[in-house]
Amino acid sequence: MTNTIKPGIQTQQPTVPPRTPNAAAGSAGQAQGGTSVRTTDDSVRITDSAKALDAASRGEGVDGKRVEAIRNRIAEGTYKPDPQAIASKFLAMEGQLGGKA
Repeated sequence: MTNTIKPGIQTQQPTVPPRTPNAAAGSAGQAQGGTSVRTTDDSVRITDSAKALDAASRGEGVDGKRVEAIRNRIAEGTYKPDPQAIASKFLAMEGQLGGKA
């Protein structure tokens, strides 16, 4: 099937009346003389990664004095990061995320 779209031509969408809340459940509940209650089996599982991101966003486990010292060294131009250590940490993180490190 091929549809051709022509500029300037708007197709009219049919008007759909809004549904009333629990219309089907309400009539069934009234027929039985009570109210109906819907139960669900929905659940939420928070992964360890999400928990770690939440903790990091709250600043848990962050050494504020060390962060401030590093900021000062960066501002002074005396901070020299170790490229080998950075690469090792990236490889370790990649392994945790499912990579083949």
